[in-house]
Amino acid sequence: MSDHILETADLTKTFGELIANDGISLGIERGEVHGIIGPNGSGKSTFFNTVTGFYESDGGQVFFEGTDITEMGPDEIARNGLGRTFQIASPFTDLTVRENLLSVYTDGLRSGLRISSEKRARAQEILEQLEIEHIADHEASDISGGQQQLLELGRILMLDPSCIMLDEPTAGVNPALQERILDHLRELNEEGRTFVIIEHDMSVISGLTDRVSVLNQGQIVTQGDFETVTSDDRVREAYLGEETDPNAGLDDALGETPSTAGATADRLDDGPTATTSGSVTATGDGGTTAQTSQIPQVTPKTNGPTKRLVAENIVTGYGNHTVIDGVSVESHDGITCIFGPNGSGKSTLLKALVGAVPIWSGSINYGETDVTETNAYQNLAHGMVMLPQDGGIFGNLSVRENLLLGGYRIDDRSVRTDRFDTVLEAFPALEDKLDADGKSLSGGQQMMLSFGRAMMTGSDIFLLDEPSAGLAPSLVDDVFSMTETLVEQGAQVILVEQNVRDALRIANHVYIVAQGQLQFEGPAHDLLDEDELVELYLGLE
Repeated sequence: MSDHILETADLTKTFGELIANDGISLGIERGEVHGIIGPNGSGKSTFFNTVTGFYESDGGQVFFEGTDITEMGPDEIARNGLGRTFQIASPFTDLTVRENLLSVYTDGLRSGLRISSEKRARAQEILEQLEIEHIADHEASDISGGQQQLLELGRILMLDPSCIMLDEPTAGVNPALQERILDHLRELNEEGRTFVIIEHDMSVISGLTDRVSVLNQGQIVTQGDFETVTSDDRVREAYLGEETDPNAGLDDALGETPSTAGATADRLDDGPTATTSGSVTATGDGGTTAQTSQIPQVTPKTNGPTKRLVAENIVTGYGNHTVIDGVSVESHDGITCIFGPNGSGKSTLLKALVGAVPIWSGSINYGETDVTETNAYQNLAHGMVMLPQDGGIFGNLSVRENLLLGGYRIDDRSVRTDRFDTVLEAFPALEDKLDADGKSLSGGQQMMLSFGRAMMTGSDIFLLDEPSAGLAPSLVDDVFSMTETLVEQGAQVILVEQNVRDALRIANHVYIVAQGQLQFEGPAHDLLDEDELVELYLGLE
């Protein structure tokens, strides 16, 4: 029987109706480096937080060194020898690197405020071991993101844990420092420490781990060595989306010409379904169809260059953490898709384009206008609007109020009324819900409302962040049909999406981002080789 230092049995964690971890049973062998990978939203960080006591589980058990730690808090779990780091390092910025190490309460509050000579010696040992002694007296706010990651590891090592759970330890770290971090992890592993690591950089997973577990939709879909799991069709489906036709390859998906209008999202409410010509087909018991008027067209504010938004050599991130490193993208006629593994910087790039995240270097132009330093509010006036991943509706406001907020900048009442009518004709399921609170709508109806509110702004560039996230598979096609409707009305769309296979059916141009850098750029039809796509998407060599 394997010597499991850490083990979970049917571990479950829910958030309302969302099952984030669905009965996960996993054994970590003593002395191994165990990788956990999976697409965005698969439950990896929730698993870490539940195992280490930051979340209370809703079922199942966690055992460490044979002891049930399910009901323990994070501090007690850490003192028992199970440590963890976080993706974004959070040192005490006003303290020096050495003081950050010494601030760790290795003996608990009962040890008082006096720092023992043993503790000082332990801190010095860690500074030397991690090769950060030269910055020991620098304030943590003045060191690089990679050095902060080393400090994060050092603080955990002050507790002398036998097992450490690492959440994206090399995210945003430059290659030279990344290799140093990995060397230190290998040395610590050789000393006998066990590691469980979440990491989006597949080169790290392939070069460091002994075994890998793949999570998708809160469950373990497969386990094994790196080569075995990355060649598993279930892993491809987890990252790229399921094949609706088991006999269809990626070339079949790309062989379809994106529809010009697509169906509207009436199926999101189990109502009528619009045809690609914009008319509505009733789905009553008699099976007959009834035609309605065409969806009215919105004239875009800009009839200028084909590439309305041009970003060059964008560098940005958070604090000392670089997320996007020298990426250039442009909007194209139709739908421009940005793909990449979770943690690759897709959403950060989208926020940078719309002005929600400041640009550190590089430039962004909207037509002839430099918008590098403008914010999201100012860019809305230029004609850019972003739909956040959760739709961003106001749950305590009515559907009518949510829509009118989208047009609050419009002084001309007749224009506002026309746009309001246009939204209701595009999404008739909302008309009967105008006085209902946003929070009372189904997930699909809330996405309709988010699209409709964005349409009220009159923008001609829509930036969509994972619009299909959290929706039932049967509703994904409807979300993409809504996206096509925006294009038919004259807009350009930049779409960040995890469901690669389905998104490719409507994509006109594709960018692939991995590790904060551009890996591919070109027409969707250039991605006919699925093996190549998987390698690009996962950052495999």
